[in-house]
Amino acid sequence: MRLQTVPSLTMARRIGFVILAAMFGVAAVIAIIGRGPWYDEFYAFYLVRPGVALSALVPAWLRDNHPPLFYALAWAWSRLIAGTSLAGTIEGLRAVNLVVLAGLIGAFVRMARTDAPFARIVWYYCLALAATFPALDRIDQVRSYFLSFALTAVVLPMLARHIGGRAALRETLILGVVMAFACSVHLVTTVIIAALVAATVAQHMLAHRWADARRLGVVAALALVPFAVMMTLQLSTIVANTQVFWIPSGINAARWTIEIETRAALFANPVLALVAVVGLLSLLLGVRRREAEAQTTAIPIATLTAALVLALTVLIAVHLYRPLLITRYLVALDPVFALILAVCADVATRRLTVRAVVAIDALVLLGTGFALHANCVATLAQPSWDGTGTAIAAELRACPQTTVHADMHWNTLPLSTPPRDNREVVPFSYRFVAQRFGFALAPGGADSLSRTCPNLFWTEHVADQHPSAQMVIDALRRAGYPIRSGRMKRIAYGWILVTPPIR
Repeated sequence: MRLQTVPSLTMARRIGFVILAAMFGVAAVIAIIGRGPWYDEFYAFYLVRPGVALSALVPAWLRDNHPPLFYALAWAWSRLIAGTSLAGTIEGLRAVNLVVLAGLIGAFVRMARTDAPFARIVWYYCLALAATFPALDRIDQVRSYFLSFALTAVVLPMLARHIGGRAALRETLILGVVMAFACSVHLVTTVIIAALVAATVAQHMLAHRWADARRLGVVAALALVPFAVMMTLQLSTIVANTQVFWIPSGINAARWTIEIETRAALFANPVLALVAVVGLLSLLLGVRRREAEAQTTAIPIATLTAALVLALTVLIAVHLYRPLLITRYLVALDPVFALILAVCADVATRRLTVRAVVAIDALVLLGTGFALHANCVATLAQPSWDGTGTAIAAELRACPQTTVHADMHWNTLPLSTPPRDNREVVPFSYRFVAQRFGFALAPGGADSLSRTCPNLFWTEHVADQHPSAQMVIDALRRAGYPIRSGRMKRIAYGWILVTPPIR
């Protein structure tokens, strides 16, 4: 009897799903509320800001290096929450990812009800997904990465249904719609999705399922039409924007990025990884013995592995031509590893007693709980503009006549980096954080210096610059400020130069 038909195991896993959903939901809300904002979030916020007509925003979306789907979603969400306490806040805009999460859960529930093989592995799949660092660290950002993560996580079991030759025309058409969205979020995600589809089509051909191969190929080609249209509008801009780019180049940078993301995904939950290794060894032994069930189970793992090799080969080749690989861009890899872990874990527990499986499930759930806690702590500790904002607010509480100057002399790189919207987003970011912490920015110039309290010169988003206090003072003096001394507070990726009152 299949394990998922055993009532006691079914009930235990239902309880486990409730616990998992509660743990992840609480951690996600804590991360969304507690993590400080960073520059890319200000950029996204600015591109969907209220009070600006959509006709003025869309051209800015097309000037970015990514497809505009997430901006459209964030724009719609910002209008939906207008007039509520969430409006006009980074945290409110981040909450759109909770809507994406709800859609992901709904898709999983539907697929588990209609696809018995997915119902068997969905428990371990969800445990693996929840334990990955991107699941929590991307859900708390006003960026497209969690959308990439979620859409890839939905596409994978749909493709697995195809690999097993179980997909009807209706399921293929639904897959096409989901792929159209998944391929319209991020360029790296598009490459990964395309590789997954190519490997699945190749598997159909190897199995001589020519009709399935043609059908999936046609649907995938149609799903890429929206992406092709967007690239027609954006490609020349993207190429121009990345002529000189900030991502490290070379084969070593690509290798380390891929290794870091792969290792983190596979060992996010060590308990699940151990169970999966046992299942993989058992599967390989079964394949060697030519067991039919083992051979059938090995096909999706082999197909996913081939897709990974293809995707990474293409991405490395592109990276050597034009750098594009950093860990957060590889977020679509994590669901692939999660599905492989889930299949292997299911193999490991398939022939065990219900009591043994429940015990293993409890340990794996506990492992995901520890991973969620560690990931929550790590994501809350990420550098943000809140560090300098908090320090400035403390200075003003100590002496209310303190003046705060946004010293953007050191922001030459973001101010000059395409798209041109950066020239507006940089000063907007300073104003946004000043308003967030309840202080005003001085208009600038020597006349705006305080004679009774310290004068603060504030610089953010300069992780790679480490000037001394004297270097900052010298630059201010050249700009006309009669500054003679000061002490610098370096906080995360920014600093504050505190100078005495002007006498």
